[in-house]
Amino acid sequence: MGVHTIGVGVEVEHRRLVTWVKEAKNREATTTTTTTTSWIEDIIDPTMEGIWDMGKIKILVEVALQCVEEDKDARPTMSEVVKMLVHCENGPT
Repeated sequence: MGVHTIGVGVEVEHRRLVTWVKEAKNREATTTTTTTTSWIEDIIDPTMEGIWDMGKIKILVEVALQCVEEDKDARPTMSEVVKMLVHCENGPT
């Protein structure tokens, strides 16, 4: 891995993907100013713009973050993951 350049050329030092995503999510949660982009838009490859459903991507990333919790007891089981993803795909029943 290396150094990533984002936005207006600001370099972000190499870090683990999970840490980077959690920081992006937490940064939005603690930001009091109104921005035009969400934390999901900050982590998605900009070349993918417009070809993904932001609501579904947000759920997918949140499920993924649950799966990498440090406390193994806080992680969902695979059957719980499947239920969450099927629910996301099919919508509420």
